[in-house]
Amino acid sequence: MNSTMTVRVVFDFRGETFRYESDIVLPLYIDDIDLFLEKLPHRIAKEHHLDLISYQFEMMEHSDFEVTAFQSQIEFSLPKLPMMIREFLEIYQAIGPEAYLQKIAETYEIDLEQNPKLAKALKAAYTLGKEQRLSERKHPVNPWLNRGFS
Repeated sequence: MNSTMTVRVVFDFRGETFRYESDIVLPLYIDDIDLFLEKLPHRIAKEHHLDLISYQFEMMEHSDFEVTAFQSQIEFSLPKLPMMIREFLEIYQAIGPEAYLQKIAETYEIDLEQNPKLAKALKAAYTLGKEQRLSERKHPVNPWLNRGFS
């Protein structure tokens, strides 16, 4: 099951109140919250067919975004919604690894207190996977090099 948050933005433009909501699929961990937040208005605008080169988009872009709902395997670990999106993402980023570890332990009926070495091994595997994924992203492949010449 993917982790999905519902994001809402409400703003006034030319005497009218606009309300946009979008369901956003979250990655297991967010490497850069600022970059994620920078791209969010564009995703919502595309979904709602809002012109990216308009004053209405600029008003939306500079409005407050809040998370109104969250669905995930770890929803029990998060505080009550709604909340501002940056605060939500910081909490999600901080508790994600522990909450997923707890969920895996429950699924496979593992008592982590009885098996502290297994808990450490699972955390190490998570960290290794995260580091591997980050190093792959740091070296993007230029799409021009992958094209065949005919």
